[in-house]
Amino acid sequence: MGVPMGLQFSITAIGSMVMQSANNDLGTIYVSGFTAGMRIKSLMMCPFDALGAAVSTFLSQNYGACKFERIQDGYHKGVMVSILYGAFACVVMVFFGRILSMMFVSANESQVLNASALYLRRMGYFYPVLGILITTRMSVQGLGYSARAMLAGFVEMIARCIVALCFVPIFKYGAITWADQTAWVAATLVLIPLWISAMRTVQKNELN
Repeated sequence: MGVPMGLQFSITAIGSMVMQSANNDLGTIYVSGFTAGMRIKSLMMCPFDALGAAVSTFLSQNYGACKFERIQDGYHKGVMVSILYGAFACVVMVFFGRILSMMFVSANESQVLNASALYLRRMGYFYPVLGILITTRMSVQGLGYSARAMLAGFVEMIARCIVALCFVPIFKYGAITWADQTAWVAATLVLIPLWISAMRTVQKNELN
């Protein structure tokens, strides 16, 4: 499972690199603001990663033990916790993004702080979606369907590349602030049917 997961993260990283490259052409203010925002984004994502790993382990163990009824229950509870944390993270990023940015940006760099705060505010609204994405992806991975989980990584990469290459030249930094959210929504819309399909396969195995 480690190799597909590493490949999946590599695929996702390609989209992020393309987005970073597009942002680098917008000037030092937006580069600094985006960099500060990315650091806070990574910090706020840590609980999602931990929860996703926990849910994945829980599901894989119960799948191996043939306790199929616990798989669906574990997934639903994992998604619920992810949404609740996502809502909390949303409040923090929307209302305190500028203050958090001061961990990495000097208080007198007002334009950089504004750029970082804008990025965090727009991203914060979609953190519950990110929670659903990570939990669902790790759940699919936990059931052993690495290729299906990897497909979501491809979708994220494509979505970021489209925003970076098609919309950043037109809308500049405004497009950058929506790139991650576009990728999250697109990947989630793909993953939900894949999760349903995986569960149907699990239920068929239960009947057999």
